[in-house]
Amino acid sequence: MAFYSKMERLQIVLEIVKGLRNFKCKDNSTINLYDDGLCDFIPQIKTVFDAYITQTQDIPIDYKGILFFTEINKNIEYLLPSTKPTVSLFVIRGKDKK
Repeated sequence: MAFYSKMERLQIVLEIVKGLRNFKCKDNSTINLYDDGLCDFIPQIKTVFDAYITQTQDIPIDYKGILFFTEINKNIEYLLPSTKPTVSLFVIRGKDKK
């Protein structure tokens, strides 16, 4: 089993951050969602990103979960993988209606 190195994990996170900083709106404009003052989930995801990148155990673990995007009433589902060739996931989904 091959694991992502610390540098590869950093690259995965940087790609997600790049997408958040240049998020395309429906009207084709862009907005920086990676702004602590704009989105409540950013401090939480920054903590997750830091822990994922800097994990020190011999066998890295996946980081996965769901964060609530308060401002648009949707969930963000993420998977930051530890093993190759698993790919990362970072998507905004509507909340399940119950």
